[in-house]
Formats: sequence, structure tokens, C-alpha cells
Amino acid sequence: MTDHSAPPKLDIEWIGKDVVARITGDIDAGRSAAAQQPLLELLDKNPGKIVVNFQGVAYMDSAGLASFVKLLSRARKKGVELHLVSLSKMLMGLFEITRLDTVFQISDTEEAALE
Repeated sequence: MTDHSAPPKLDIEWIGKDVVARITGDIDAGRSAAAQQPLLELLDKNPGKIVVNFQGVAYMDSAGLASFVKLLSRARKKGVELHLVSLSKMLMGLFEITRLDTVFQISDTEEAALE
């Protein structure tokens, strides 16, 4: 059973110059900073691209979405590609309704994003 009060867990894996960050847990107003900060810190390590895997995320609210918009903005300033993968139907719906699916690079799998 998922602990809905715990901060999201990030599993970071470097694949060459690229980074895959797998998130597990909900990303909402109370937990978005905990999910965002380690990802922002990755930008200081100059990766070629950051791939964020949402397979372990069941829920994200507008605060969580805003944290990824901030991450995208900072990544673009540093010249780092940001890819989102494995979004559930609910999460994809959130990106579509806000039209952010036209702003973010979204792939079905890590492998597709790393190509």
C-alpha cells in the first residue's frame, strides 16, 4: 500500500551522459518540492538529457505540474533535453487539458526517450 503522506521517492540512474529519474509516489502541493529539488540539482551535473519516468506516480495536481514546468524552463536555459515517459492515462489527461503535452517531450518508454 502506498503511503500518501510520504514524499515521492526518486531512483536516479546515469546512462552515459543521460539521466533517468524514476519517481514513485504522489506529486501534489505538499510533495512537489521534494520531487522537484533533486531533479533541479541534476541540471548542475550537465546531463545530455533528463528522462523522468512517471510509472510509479498515481496522482499529480497542478502544483506538481507547475514544478515540472519550472524544471523544463531551467533545463532549456541550460541546454538540457527533458523527456517525460510512462504517463498514466490520468497524468496524460492532465498534460493534455493544460496543453502542456505540446510543450513537453513525452514518450511511452525510457528507451524511446533515450534514442
